Amino acid sequence: MSYFASMRSTAIPTSRGPALDPYLFYAGRFIRDAARSLMAILAVIYLAHIGITNTQIGVIFGASLAGGFILSVVVMLTSRAFSTRSWSMVNMLITGAAGIVFILSNDFWMLVIGGLFGSYAASGAHWGGMMQLEQTGIAAVVPQENRTKAYSILTIASSAGRAGGALLAGLSTLLIVNFEWNPTDAYHTLLWIYVVLHLIATLAYLALSPASHPQSQSESQPTLLVNPLKAKARRPIIMMSSLFAFDSFAGGMVFESFLSFWLFTKFGLSAAAIGAILIASHVLNIASLALAPSVSRRLGLLNTLVFTQVVSNIALILFAFAPTAIIAIALWLTRSLFDEMDVPTRQAYMMGITETDEHPIMAGTANIGRGLGRIPSATVTGWLWAGALTITPWIAAGTIKLAYDFAIWLAFRKVKV
Repeated sequence: MSYFASMRSTAIPTSRGPALDPYLFYAGRFIRDAARSLMAILAVIYLAHIGITNTQIGVIFGASLAGGFILSVVVMLTSRAFSTRSWSMVNMLITGAAGIVFILSNDFWMLVIGGLFGSYAASGAHWGGMMQLEQTGIAAVVPQENRTKAYSILTIASSAGRAGGALLAGLSTLLIVNFEWNPTDAYHTLLWIYVVLHLIATLAYLALSPASHPQSQSESQPTLLVNPLKAKARRPIIMMSSLFAFDSFAGGMVFESFLSFWLFTKFGLSAAAIGAILIASHVLNIASLALAPSVSRRLGLLNTLVFTQVVSNIALILFAFAPTAIIAIALWLTRSLFDEMDVPTRQAYMMGITETDEHPIMAGTANIGRGLGRIPSATVTGWLWAGALTITPWIAAGTIKLAYDFAIWLAFRKVKV
């Protein structure tokens, strides 16, 4: 605890970089999460349409998560050698190129290779380091007292983008049913939009300033590569990233692609109906995220990120037992009201308990922990659903996430920003 005690007496830099940088991060998140939501809805439906089995879909998604994890490691280790702007652009170009492979190839192994470099899983780990680049980039240009609000806006941009992506995905039903398009042509058209969105996001990140890259507090920088094991805050960094791995494993079993698959297969909902549900879900996310800064000021960052998730995860467990589509939708929307309120508070908390020099290490290891946890989760869910749909993934996810909530509260309840 001596490290944290020293941190409470450390002055937090309050200087800002160019005022445009946070808005570029918001715009980039909006654009690429619109693409992510589009892929989340269409990926499973399209892969099933071209003859890929449930088990193979799980393997493809698992490869996608593994690729995101590997790239996250590389981004963290080279955070001193390459700027935030450079790595952000590279991430977008890689993911966009993998989207082209998804469109042009029906071969299972080509899709696995493309998934390794792309975002077919449409889950957090596919960002390939983007989450940590955003966290550290915003922390570099926004002072601590305003970071929860900045991360809240970032996550609101994410929810708005995902709602827009869900709306785009619904166009596939319109093209197939109303305009009598061939389903393959309709899906390909929407997936090309996915590729174009990544190119637009690349241009947004091109405009980032050098101030968006975390600056060392010391004049000398002995090495270009980061060594997390030598960080002064390595104990809380390792503890937090380990807990994130468990939470992320559970989250990887219930992300939007599998929600789409569940609603499509169990209740027979169309892509348009699923898109409407996701739009409503993201509207509720936006409402709760707007309240996150004020709630965290009253309850504290840690209490906010933990106890809102307890409510969310109880709703998730109940969702598994929903007998009708209406009840399932109501429970899912209840979960959505609380599910992402922890995101800005968690990010502000992580940046608040570490020094500026170690922001990339904290953000990087946290992202790596989340990515590592998600690598097997998609494949496990695919295996569980290989024979028939089962509620096991939903129950397991909710239970593990509840255990994570209480574990992180017990571990950090005495730690102050």
